[in-house]
Amino acid sequence: MTRKKSEQKNLKTIFSKSAEPNSLEWTEILRNEKLTHELDLAIFQALYSFQDYKAYASQIALILETTHPPLNLEIGRYAKRIAKHYHIEFTARSSGKFKFWDLFFNGWYEGTKFVWQLRPELVEALIATGLTGEEIYPDELPTEITEELFEGIKRTITVNSYERNSKARQLCVKHWKAICAVCTFDFEKTYGEIGKGFIHVHHLTPVSQIGKAYQVNPINDLIPVCPNCHSMLHRQEPPLTIDELKNIIKQNDD
Repeated sequence: MTRKKSEQKNLKTIFSKSAEPNSLEWTEILRNEKLTHELDLAIFQALYSFQDYKAYASQIALILETTHPPLNLEIGRYAKRIAKHYHIEFTARSSGKFKFWDLFFNGWYEGTKFVWQLRPELVEALIATGLTGEEIYPDELPTEITEELFEGIKRTITVNSYERNSKARQLCVKHWKAICAVCTFDFEKTYGEIGKGFIHVHHLTPVSQIGKAYQVNPINDLIPVCPNCHSMLHRQEPPLTIDELKNIIKQNDD
C-alpha cells in the first residue's frame, strides 16, 4: 500500500468516528482541490476576517456579492463531497434533514439573523495552510503582534483583520477606485504599471463595534487610503476621521 493510500485510509477511519475533523484533517481537506472549491475557501476567508471568526450568514453573502441561499447550497454540496470521501455522519435535525453547516461552523440565531462561526480546528488549518485570505503589506502588522511591541520602540499601522481581507478590499476598491480618500494620491499615476491597483483600505467603524456580529458593508465601512495617510489615521485611538486628517493637511498647507 502506498503512503498516500495509507494516509487516506487512516483519515477515513478517523472521520467515521466523528463529524468534527481535527486541524490536521482539515489541512488535508483544504489542500484537496477536488473537495474544497474556490467558493468554499471564500466563505471561510470572509468569516476569518471577523472578530472571533463569526458573522451573520447574510454578511458573508454581502462580501461575496451573492445571497444567503446559494451559500447554503454550496455548504451542503461541500459537506457531501467531504462525507463521500471520508465517510462522515452528520447531525440530523428533528425534521430528518441533515445539518450540513455543523461540520464547518458553530451556529445560532441572533434575532432574525443566523450567525456562523468557524470551528477552532478549521481556523487552525486555515492558518497552517496560509489560506486565511489576508493581505498584509510590509508596513502593516496584525493587531495581536503590535500589542506585544513596546510603545515607542516601533510605530506601525495596526489594522483589523477585516481590512486585510482580500474580498473586502476588492469590493471597496472596485467601488471607490485605488485613490487615497484623504490626499487623492494615485499610485498608478505616479508609478505606472507597478502601482496599478495598489492601495490600503481603512475601516471607518470603531473597532469596539466589530467585536459583535456587526453587519459590515465593504463599500460604506471601508475607504481606500495611501499607506502614509493610513499611518496618520492610526496615530491615535480612536483613529482620526477622514475629514479630520484632511483638515490637518489643509492647515499645514496654509
